[in-house]
Order: sequence, then C-alpha cells, then structure tokens
Amino acid sequence: MKYWGKKPHNIWRRFIEHYCPSGGVVVDPFVGSGMAAFEAVKAGRRAVALDLNPLTSFMIEVTASKFDEALFLAACERIKAAVESSDVYQDHYVRRRGAERATVLNYRWERDTLVAVAVDVGGKRSLVAADEADVSKASSMQQLPVEHWHPSESLPAHPSITHRFIRDAGGSTIEHLWTRRNLVLLSHIFDEILRQEDADIRLQLASAFTQTLHLCSKMVIPRNPGANRDFSGSWGRPDFLIRRRRMEQNPVDVFWRSCVGRQGVLPMMNDAAATLPSNLKINDVRASRGLRRTAHINYGIVDVADLLDFVPPGTADFVITDPPYAGLIRYLPLSVIWLSWLTRLNPKYAPDVRSEISVLRNSASSRQTYRGRLRNAFQNIHRVLKDDGKLVVTFHHQDVSEFNDFILAVRGAGFVVDKVTHQYNRRSGESNVANPYGVSASDFYVRCVKRRVIDFTDRQSELERYIVETAVTIIGRRNEPTPYTFLFQSLWPELLQAGFVQPQDSRDEVNRVLNANAGPGNIFKREENADPHVGDLWWFNAPERHISHPDRPLQSRVADSVLAYMRRHTVAKLDDVIADLFREYPNGLTPDPRTVGSVLEGCAYRAQGKWRIKPEMIVAATQHSDNIATILSIGQRLRLATYVGRREQPEFTSDNTQLRSLADLTSLRETNLGLSGPSIERLEMVDAVFLTPGAQQLACLWEVENSTDFSSAIQRGSNAPNDVPKIMVIPDRRERELLRIVDPLFRKSFQEHGWRYLTYTDLARAARFAGTALADVTSTAKTLEGEGN
Repeated sequence: MKYWGKKPHNIWRRFIEHYCPSGGVVVDPFVGSGMAAFEAVKAGRRAVALDLNPLTSFMIEVTASKFDEALFLAACERIKAAVESSDVYQDHYVRRRGAERATVLNYRWERDTLVAVAVDVGGKRSLVAADEADVSKASSMQQLPVEHWHPSESLPAHPSITHRFIRDAGGSTIEHLWTRRNLVLLSHIFDEILRQEDADIRLQLASAFTQTLHLCSKMVIPRNPGANRDFSGSWGRPDFLIRRRRMEQNPVDVFWRSCVGRQGVLPMMNDAAATLPSNLKINDVRASRGLRRTAHINYGIVDVADLLDFVPPGTADFVITDPPYAGLIRYLPLSVIWLSWLTRLNPKYAPDVRSEISVLRNSASSRQTYRGRLRNAFQNIHRVLKDDGKLVVTFHHQDVSEFNDFILAVRGAGFVVDKVTHQYNRRSGESNVANPYGVSASDFYVRCVKRRVIDFTDRQSELERYIVETAVTIIGRRNEPTPYTFLFQSLWPELLQAGFVQPQDSRDEVNRVLNANAGPGNIFKREENADPHVGDLWWFNAPERHISHPDRPLQSRVADSVLAYMRRHTVAKLDDVIADLFREYPNGLTPDPRTVGSVLEGCAYRAQGKWRIKPEMIVAATQHSDNIATILSIGQRLRLATYVGRREQPEFTSDNTQLRSLADLTSLRETNLGLSGPSIERLEMVDAVFLTPGAQQLACLWEVENSTDFSSAIQRGSNAPNDVPKIMVIPDRRERELLRIVDPLFRKSFQEHGWRYLTYTDLARAARFAGTALADVTSTAKTLEGEGN
C-alpha cells in the first residue's frame, strides 16, 4: 500500500544480515511501512517494529493475518457487486449513449471544468470529450445524500493545508478530499467491509480500501505521459494540493484492482505466505505491556520518547531506522486520509499528530523542540542498543543544516559516526521525475557505534556531556580560538532552552565543566587573551579531531568543496555532490546553512537533469593554475626547491600541463623542517612553497586567492614561522577589496605573520624580472598600505 519514503528492501536486508547475528534482535523505532521488521524475520532475526504512526501497526497486522484466498475473493466480489448495483454508481459510472454501454474509469478535470471521460467499452479503453450529460451530472452531484458513515473531522495541520487548498477542496473537513459521488461510493464500500464477520478478511479488505482512498481523492493527477499509463493516476507528492489538472477515478474499479491487481492485497498476501514463517507470531507491545520473546515481531503504536517503556536497555543487537527530518515529510498528517477511516475499524488507529518529530515552518521554538526530540530519540536508541551493537540511519535531505542537526543529535546521544555511504534507490517516484535536481532518488546511510564511556544514569552526567558537546560545536563552527564571552553567550541559550540549568547557576556550571575539560590531555586549551574584557581564548588541543579542515574558514568550506567537485567532474547530479560533501564532513561540523543547491547555483547551471559547471568557473580555475605555474617557474629560476599544494597537484594549466609535473616536491612529509605533523599537513594545503636547496628550510609561501576568502590563506600560513616570507597573489580587481578590509585581527595577522601581496599583473612582471635572489622578488610585494620595500 501507499507509504511515503519506502526504502529498498534489498539494501536493508544486507545491513540486517551483516550487522545482526542470526537469531538476534533488530529494532526500528521509526519503522514506517514495516519493511525492516519483515526483512529481519525473513533473514532469521527477530524484530521490534515501533512507530508513532498507527498506519504501521495496521500494515503489520494485515501482513501477519491468516489468508484464505477463496474467502477473500468471494468477499471482494460481493462488495463489488453490491456497490455497482447502487443508483449512484449506475448513474455516474455507467455511461449510456444510445446502444453503447460503457464503464467510466475516470473523469478528467481542468480546474473546475469537466473536460474528458475515460471509458471502457467491452475491454477497449478510450478517452472521450465530456458531453452535456457528463457535465450536468457533475454539476448536480453535490445534492447526493451520503447514507453511510464517513469521517467528517477537520483537515489535519499541515503546511499545504492553506486557505487556497480549503477553497479548492470546497471545505475544511476530511470529507471534502473526495467529490460527493466518490464519497458516497467509498462510504458504501467501507460499510460493506465493516459488515464482514471474519476479522482477518475484514483487515485485508480494509487494506485494499486504504489503497483506494487516496487514488479516488481530488488530489490525484494523471500520470506523466512517459509512464505509459494513460488510464491511471497518482498522488505523487507528499502534500495536500489540488492541481489544475486532476483525475476523478472510479472507486469500485480502483478498489477491485487494490484487491486483486498486480500491486493489490492478493499478491501481497501470497508473497507473505511464501516468504514469512508459516507460524508467524506478532505481539502488540501496548496490549501486552512489553516485549514477548516468543514473537517474531514485537510491534506497536509507540512514540520513540517512550521507547524504554517497552524495550529494555541492551535489547537490540542492531538498530536500523529512517527518522523524520525537520518535516521533510509530515507522515502523520498525510496518513490522516487513511486513519480517519481506520479509526472506525479500531479506535487505536487514531493518530497523535502533536507528538510527531517535526519542524513548523518559520518557527524558532519549533526548531528547538525538534532538536531536543531528535536528541532524546537517539539517547533512547543508545540505551536499547547493546554495547557492541551498531546503528545504521538513513539520511535524505539536501540542506546541510539539517545534516548538522541530525549528526549533532547522534553525537550528543553518545554515538560515533564511523562511515557514511551513498546509495541510489532503484525506483524513482513522481517527485523525483518532477524534480531531477532533488535527492528523493537516493539515501545516505550513516553507520554509528556506541561510545564506550558514557553515562546517562543521572541528569548531572548528561548536563556535563551536553555542555562539552555544545562547546565543541560552537568553537568548531567559529573555527578559531574563541573568547569565553562569545562561547558562553552561545552556550547559555542552548542550555536554557534544553531545560538543563536555570539562568542564575548556568555560568558557574559552564565554568566548572569547561575547566574540568581543559588542559594537557583534555579536549580544550585555554590561553590568555590580549583583550581581557571578553575573557580567555578557548581552542582545541587537537583541532583535527573536531574539525575536518581547521585551515579553512567555516563559511567557505561548503562552497569550496562543491566548486572543487564540479571542477573535477564538470557534470554531476545533485545527489553525487551531496554524497561527496557528507563524506568529506562526517562529523557534522559543516556550518553553512545554505542548501547545496544554492551553492551550486554560484558555480554551475542546470540542464537535462544535471548540474554543469559554468564556463567562467573553468576559466577561473585555469587562471588559478596558470598563476601557480608562473610561481613555480620563478622558484626554479631562483634555484629553490618547489612544492605545489596537495589540492592543486591534479589541476591542469591552459597548455594542458599538470601542476604536479612542474614542482620538485609533491609532499612535505619527508622534509626536515622541524615542524609538527599537523603543521606539515596544513602547509601541504598551501598553493605553492619554496624551500632552500635540499628542502631543509622554508623559503617562501605563496597563495593564489582568485575568488576565495583571504583569511584562509592567513590561517594556512600561520603554520610556518613568522619570519618566512608569505605572498598572496590576487586578481587586479580584488586589490581594492583586500585593502578595504578593516578587521583589526585580519590586518594584525597579515602583518605579524609576514604577509605581502602581488596582483596578477605584478606576478607577471616579477616572472620577467631578472633578479636572481628571492629578496629581489619579495621586495616587489606590497603591504596592506600598498607599498613594497
């Protein structure tokens, strides 16, 4: 049946078989369609399948029900015959024109105008223009009485339920999702289902009915012409929207196909009988008030916040799950289209929409609540997972800030991310066809392990961990030694909103925890600040453990990574760019809140479903490489050893020469420069380096800043002694930009670390200069006051 965000069963099956021992327990607290539970059972494991959405429990109960094909078919035929004989069906879905008698498969609408009718005459299907009789019946159908029970509650809270939607639907209650004649027929079908005495058959018929509901609503649109399915429609987007072009389908025809068709209940139940244990046992944990060891599947309508009420700590050998991400898909409100009917079948199917982990649009408080709920969810998962167990989580959102929230929740719960993989899904839905630049066709699989030293047994240990993790995040995002005042001002609202401390005692608690984690061998180091008004500077003892690229400023990492990827590949899908980005930044400290798509727009354009690098970016990249080649030629003329940066080595100049081939050295690790390993690693990211003959000492550092942030060069250069000359080469057009920088810290660092600059024109002139000493070249470089020596 329909369920948003279904995952590829073959991929999940491989994860289950690899990470969970035979006979072990697989837990999925956001189990959705129930696929993880069924794949676990097929693989000889036991499953705990929980979800806040009652639709999940319904689907598990249907799949596990006893199936008698003959009784099921008889019930389907009886319902079909009963509804087809009704006056409303005969009047609206049997079309008589002279001697011709046709079954109406669907009506086609353009806004509020009926324009065409799809008919079946003796097995031959065709689309004909709507005539006066068709239009007359459509206009008068609002007068039809609805004799059977149907839901009439208000539409759910959802971003797409707008005044416009309510106007287009004709009302603000659930019943307005269907035309009047379809509501009459659907309620008749449902009444016949409720009359079914056999409980298993009743569940199976209700499953077919749920597949019918959305396909007979006003939200259905005709299939894309490329799908070659002219006589069927779909509800292809996870929203409530009535499109300009829509299709009103025959409820009896759709119900019959949902019973016996290729994707109907009959083949589903036969597949379950062939692949699941014949004695399959399921247990509703709410009804039994806990797990039953004898059950193949323990399931239930359970909020992940209540996970520990039903699943004891250390139960799971493996957890695999697909959590909600900031309202990317609002599962519970969308499911109301089915649950509003199923609640009549069993009151337990009534949804608790308020508890869904989601973010309301443009709401800071909602975002904070979402973060807290997500962190709490992963803390509960941490508790139910065995110490040597693994967690695999899917992620599918193109906004980098959402990845940050996800990773911070995982880390804050005590997990360590040790691998991120990217996997395309085999089947793309309508949303992916409509948006070829999106991420709906693929998932990221994030594998996590438990930290061994973690204590959530009391609130104090949780508070201390939260302070440390949040401080790491704040300093990592600033990517520079951070004055205590700035650090506390960022920490305080986080602690207060998370409910850990009160305003009066928060500063003392932060001081105590930070100081306990500062000093040699700890996370932080504390240094005296030249400006005592903002407190000491806080930084990391080992920055590389907490920041992927400590030599690059926060705001430019995403843009630089995307540009580098596009320069390497020139053409790419958005999914591929995101996959590369998330692999490069596995610790979640990628700070730029812009979406990857908006970053791509700066360096690429969209065409034929892919992103293609802009020609001017290729020109700029080549110009960057040509200038580095010029610098290397200057070094060789001065008879100095030359090195080209690690990132630049594979690049080509305009005459198709690879930069690697122009340098004497491609690594600084074998030199005897007397610098630490981390410093050498950072210096290897400098565009070009001159060394004395024999590579015994640094002679000069060169950075070509065509379009990137000037400060990144300063940061990389700070790994070399201050007395080593450093030259920044910039386009002539950027000279004014550089000289207009008034930030005192930047200007001070530029001067103290021995930096000067040359424009592209200056560099070309220096390349022609006849001097034979490095001092002759550096003397032409200018200070921020615009003068050379």
